[in-house]
Amino acid sequence: MVKQCVIAYQNLVWSCASSPRDKEPRELLQVVFDLETKAKDKRRDISGRIAEGAFFGGIREDILNLIGTDDKIADKAKDAARLLAITAEERTEEGFFDLLRTEHMKRFQENLLAAVTSLETLIEALQKDKRSVLGKVRSVEYYEEAADTEKDHLLRELLGKRETLDPVSIIELRDFIFASDDIADYAENASDVVLVLVAKGYG
Repeated sequence: MVKQCVIAYQNLVWSCASSPRDKEPRELLQVVFDLETKAKDKRRDISGRIAEGAFFGGIREDILNLIGTDDKIADKAKDAARLLAITAEERTEEGFFDLLRTEHMKRFQENLLAAVTSLETLIEALQKDKRSVLGKVRSVEYYEEAADTEKDHLLRELLGKRETLDPVSIIELRDFIFASDDIADYAENASDVVLVLVAKGYG
């Protein structure tokens, strides 16, 4: 559900980048909201069952931390989607959307999704073969760092538009980039929790 939420957020990004748009931003934003709500409901259900039962012994808090951190990825996808959707409805100047069409934005989005996909694979490996976990943790870290690199390129491109974009537009796009980057950051944070679980003997 978390990964689906990130994909829905990216569908919104690409729709805003296209001209003409195939769907309105608010319509696509609702899809993100619905998926984030489902992810949160699922997290609450699992967390409640763990808290009430006698599961996992001394690693219960770490399991809950992993579930909560994973859920934060969907939260950040929702935050970034909301920022972009609201802004896209207010802005009519074509230059505002140019940043969404750049190669750096394409690679940025690819790395965000790759970080989340790698985390998904990592969590599956934790339940099957903890010997493969370390390499998969490094994969999440690799994509998070790659996303950071593309974020830096995007911020430089954005600052280069100071002569053509008004200050409010630049601030809105900057906030969108930072909110989007949090998706990969929380994926890495979740992978760190997995390492703690392995160190404690889980898996």
